[in-house]
Amino acid sequence: MEDKEKIEKTEYNDVIDGAAPETGNTETVEAETPSENTEAEVPAPPKKKRLKQILWNLFLVAVIAVGIVSLFGVVKEIDHDAGATFGDVIRGASPLFLVVLLVVVLVQMSLDVAKFSIISKTVTGKFRILTSAKTNFIGKYYDAVTPFSTGGQPMQIYYLSTKGISGGNSSAIVLIRYIFSILCWIALGAALMIAGAVKGVLDDVSGGNLLKITGWIGIAVNLIVPAFVLFFLVLPKFMHKLTVGVIKLGAKLKIVKNMDKATERALKTVNDFKNSFKLMATSPVKFIILILVCFSESALTFSIPYFIMKAFSCPVDGLALAVMSLNVFAIFGVSFIPTPGNSGVMEGMGALAFSVAAGASLIWSVITWRLLTFYIYIIVGLIITVCDMIKKNIRSRKGTLKSE
Repeated sequence: MEDKEKIEKTEYNDVIDGAAPETGNTETVEAETPSENTEAEVPAPPKKKRLKQILWNLFLVAVIAVGIVSLFGVVKEIDHDAGATFGDVIRGASPLFLVVLLVVVLVQMSLDVAKFSIISKTVTGKFRILTSAKTNFIGKYYDAVTPFSTGGQPMQIYYLSTKGISGGNSSAIVLIRYIFSILCWIALGAALMIAGAVKGVLDDVSGGNLLKITGWIGIAVNLIVPAFVLFFLVLPKFMHKLTVGVIKLGAKLKIVKNMDKATERALKTVNDFKNSFKLMATSPVKFIILILVCFSESALTFSIPYFIMKAFSCPVDGLALAVMSLNVFAIFGVSFIPTPGNSGVMEGMGALAFSVAAGASLIWSVITWRLLTFYIYIIVGLIITVCDMIKKNIRSRKGTLKSE
């Protein structure tokens, strides 16, 4: 019993330090799941892990700095005379649309949280709104600070397991949320890109061909995982053989270290999703509501730059579709870049995309866009992490006082 508790505490500590636990470890967590209203105590991280965390945070800051520098560089290439001061932008801003922008961002975040709540209600019978909110922000934070956004889902699964939800149900909640979100995200994004191409939104954009090519490459890359899972549902025998074959090839190329473990993990992920999908199918109303929420959240995310430009009084009347389309090209165009949050490239690509509409407010529009869609999750994630550490220290002190 004590050994299992030590393992659980070590895994949670790895999460706090930025190393998300593997999805395959959920069975271990499930065996020793704490009560719903308690969290595992977190021991102080070793010096090596602290150093690793500090170095990673410094790297993240450096990448963000490179992104900001690249943004200014791209703007100068587009127009040497462009660039209003921050004071000029604020003085010319629209109070009404600043409020509208704030509402849009808050609603978009709420819809993201609602996905977890709806799925949690279907899987566990409870909405768990506070747990859903924290799970969402923790996942966004680890997505933001890990290459290819790979850290969020394992962390979300582990965190849910510490809240009294079994490992299987934790995996189900996260998997359903991911698959439904990414499919709606891609479907709406592709529709906006096609509509934008038909209207010629890239014709007057410097680097328009680059945006067009990288945007569709990004769509294809983002389709890999959901397409793989869906093909597994339709052609299970063929996909099973294909999976084993790909893993064997990876083992021969020394890419896969443990072939049996990799095969088991891949098949388990697909089986978890199949079971999860069946759960959602048993509740058609929640199924439809979840799809509507996913599409609404994606639409608001894609529209944020338009409301930023409206708030900064940019001449974008009648350009809502064009700005949303350009935003989609920029987002998918850098989605396969391995830097955390695509920093260092996203800012430059955003500047190219919005140059036809933002005018002299281009720099501040792009910075605000990144703040509201990326940096804010890092800030909130850090706050949650610090609060968890403070709570841990308080509990440790209380435990010490009681023992005395």
